[in-house]
Amino acid sequence: MLSIIGVTPARVFWVVFFVLAVWLQLFFPGTDFFAPGVVLCLQRERFSHVLALILPALLIQEGTGALVFGAGLLRYGGLIGMFLVGRGLFEARSPVFILLLAAAFSLAQMIILHTMAGLQSMDIQGQRLLLESLTMFATIILGWWLLDAVYRFISRHASQS
Repeated sequence: MLSIIGVTPARVFWVVFFVLAVWLQLFFPGTDFFAPGVVLCLQRERFSHVLALILPALLIQEGTGALVFGAGLLRYGGLIGMFLVGRGLFEARSPVFILLLAAAFSLAQMIILHTMAGLQSMDIQGQRLLLESLTMFATIILGWWLLDAVYRFISRHASQS
């Protein structure tokens, strides 16, 4: 009955994910909790769903951040580009691919933040930038693993009913 009115388990999953990502970013500023969901969405959904997830996430990231407009656009564009290139080399759901993607995204985030802060004459300590990149690496890996497990559970449950 719920799928008749447009409410599907996948849609509920993405709405809950989005709300949790916004809420977690309130408590852990500087950490992008949308990135693991973007990776999962790139693996499981159509590209239009990826854009529907990235657009509000990008507006939130750019609107609440201290950097000028463009850092979030570079990060998410880079994440999509790295995913598409990496998907041609590795199986998109393999743990090795996720580790390499998380490492590349964390390094790209460090470079983008350092560059954008330099353009605004903001001083960012290298140690803090490294810590935030390591936190982002762990967030992508753990977040993707948890989201993938929940998404598979929901998909399996939805197909059985």
